[in-house]
Amino acid sequence: MANEIEKVAESYADQLSVAEQLIEQNNEDISLEMQYANLSKEELVAAAKELMHSPDVKKAYLQLQALRNVFEDLLAQERPGLIRQWVEDGKDPRDFVAPADELKMALNEVIAAFKKRRDEERKRAEEEKQHNLNQKRLILDKIKALVESEENDHSLDVLREYMRQWREIRHIPKEFHDELYTSYKFYIDKFYNQLSVFNELKELDKDKNLELKIDLIKRAEQLKDEPNIRKALLQLNKYHEDWKNTGPVRSEISDDIWKRFKAASDIVIDAKKAQQTQIDGERQKNLDKKVVLIEKAETSIAVLPTQPKEWTKIAKDLDGLMAEWKKIGPVPTEKNEETWTRFKAIRNQFYGERKHFFKDLNTSKKDNLSRKIELCEKAEALKDSNEFMKTSDALQKLQDEWKTVGPVPEEQNELVWKRFRAAFDHFYARKNEWFKQRKTEESGAIQKKKEVILGLEALKANETIDHQVLFQELKAWQKQWNDAGFVSGKTYQQINKTYQSLADEIFNRFRSVSNSQRTTMQKDHFSQLAQSGDGQKRLQMEERKIKEKIAKYNDEIVTMENNKSFFKHSKNAEGFTKQFDDNIAKAKEMIAKAQQELKVLKSVSS
Repeated sequence: MANEIEKVAESYADQLSVAEQLIEQNNEDISLEMQYANLSKEELVAAAKELMHSPDVKKAYLQLQALRNVFEDLLAQERPGLIRQWVEDGKDPRDFVAPADELKMALNEVIAAFKKRRDEERKRAEEEKQHNLNQKRLILDKIKALVESEENDHSLDVLREYMRQWREIRHIPKEFHDELYTSYKFYIDKFYNQLSVFNELKELDKDKNLELKIDLIKRAEQLKDEPNIRKALLQLNKYHEDWKNTGPVRSEISDDIWKRFKAASDIVIDAKKAQQTQIDGERQKNLDKKVVLIEKAETSIAVLPTQPKEWTKIAKDLDGLMAEWKKIGPVPTEKNEETWTRFKAIRNQFYGERKHFFKDLNTSKKDNLSRKIELCEKAEALKDSNEFMKTSDALQKLQDEWKTVGPVPEEQNELVWKRFRAAFDHFYARKNEWFKQRKTEESGAIQKKKEVILGLEALKANETIDHQVLFQELKAWQKQWNDAGFVSGKTYQQINKTYQSLADEIFNRFRSVSNSQRTTMQKDHFSQLAQSGDGQKRLQMEERKIKEKIAKYNDEIVTMENNKSFFKHSKNAEGFTKQFDDNIAKAKEMIAKAQQELKVLKSVSS
């Protein structure tokens, strides 16, 4: 049985990981704050009191947290008005102290009482787990005593009763789970291994275990049709726990029955994975819809109204968006809080501004006008800038700041907005014209560069040109290429690749001719030495000098290789090793030239 249980645990490990991930993705993650978004402070306190007696402590605590967040948002909306009133009463704003809020104190009392209840629930749960642990240890002692006692015709029934009691006890402290279960498996396996006298009873018991496992397989197979992913996978996990707690079956069918159970589990998990994929797609669509609502809300409050009826209209629009928001299903879990926070922030901003507006309709309008005029002046200072990318970012920041400024006097609202937009329109018209002009200039540059390519192709085709003339004309075409002007994008990459290929080919041809000419000059020099009176002696001296030169370069290479290995693990190793590699390459090039020179010398002296 031990081997079978180990096989269950190992084979189901990957499935369990996938199942747990899917269970986690299907938590009830719809924003609770949204449920309370339209409640007043009085209504929030009343809702908190109702939660005090909720049977689901964990869910109720999450609801209280959300409820408190909404309450704090309302307090934040009230704070600017309280500060203004404080200043109007002749007090220093730096000394502001928010007045006591009786509703906040009432809410805090409810939350404190609930936390006490939650702590008591946790304590009871821990005590229950400890009690369960003690009960399981007692059962384990009984199973151990049964295993070590002399078996009789009632032993198997007694063990079954102990196993039933064991299964009924569920939760124990997590840190004791593996230890306790390992001992349980050991004694159960030992009992069945020793149960030989009553072999017929043992086989009958295995048949009963087979019936239980077949029933678990059937139940597992039915889970593929369960629409609730979380419910299906939690139940599947329970079936696997029941499977492990069920005794062994006949050895000849043990593998087959496990494979059937595993296959049923695979089907369920694959079905739920496919279902989750579909849900993820739907949630992504929901996210897209909610982003659209957020953008609509942002647009609605981009320019704050200056008339009461306009505030009322926007409030109605936002309420309509909230109604649409509630109709849309959940979004991906990782985006849920971020999305709701964005939408809530827009609503909080609007309703806070509206409260201030109706409380003190004309306060700060002149200050707002001054701020917007200042933004206009900043935008006008930037409108003739030629740093188009940098200035675009700066203007965007001005526009974002504009959105945060409150209303101005009605007679100035449209005028200051038109002035602000005029600076933007002027700049972006210049920007568009500049890019249009640059595109035109690039077209001319492309044509000039194509002419250079034609010239290089003709130069390449000229086989009779002197190599020095070839080099000078190559330099001239290169200069013309550089002077042709700026080209960007894929067009530049394509034409530049053709240019580089032609230029490299022509230069390699020049270098090849130069090397050949140098060899001819060396041969003439050594021939003249050979024809002198002591020609052989002088050739030998030249040979010795060349060999000494080769030996010198080889020594330098060995030294540089050693130094390179020394710096290999230093902080700036990459820079040092590159420098050494470049010098080694140059030394090898000098050795190759010297060897060629030696080869020419030997051809003359032989």
